[in-house]
Amino acid sequence: MEMILGVLGARNSITKHIIQDEILNPVLNDLMESTKTKSRPVRVLIPSEPLSSTYVECWANRLCIEVHSVKSDWVRHGRRAGILRDAYIEKECNVFIVFEGPKSRYYLELAERIAKRKVGSKVYVVCANSVSPVLLEVEQASHLTVGEKEEAEILTLPKMWSKSAINTQCLIDDDL
Repeated sequence: MEMILGVLGARNSITKHIIQDEILNPVLNDLMESTKTKSRPVRVLIPSEPLSSTYVECWANRLCIEVHSVKSDWVRHGRRAGILRDAYIEKECNVFIVFEGPKSRYYLELAERIAKRKVGSKVYVVCANSVSPVLLEVEQASHLTVGEKEEAEILTLPKMWSKSAINTQCLIDDDL
């Protein structure tokens, strides 16, 4: 399966060199070490608006990685445009770099939702007060199913309802 990197959020307050050297290159190194084929992303999806997306685009072009800039249709969708753009990037990608906003936890919560929904995808979070990407690991809830046989074993107490049990013992003791 080909690796597609999605970038969500922005970090316009730091330089191109910091974004490339402290965030993108360490993520790329981790991805290449963790895959058996030593592959790197074949495509990067970025939001079209922020300046940090331009830095990501320069980095990807230098490595000959295809870049798709995803535009928000603010005229048609209004305030929902950014959310719809992010949903498209989430749907298309299987590896993510998420920049937490300086004033909002929206992108941090989005990263957690992506990690839960897209099991097996790597989600790297860059916190608002840091430039170091952190691989987000979310515990997955295990889904257990109980079949009819197991349910019968769990929920029935045949000895309780047998004739000998009803005639000889009381299950509740009264303390009078």
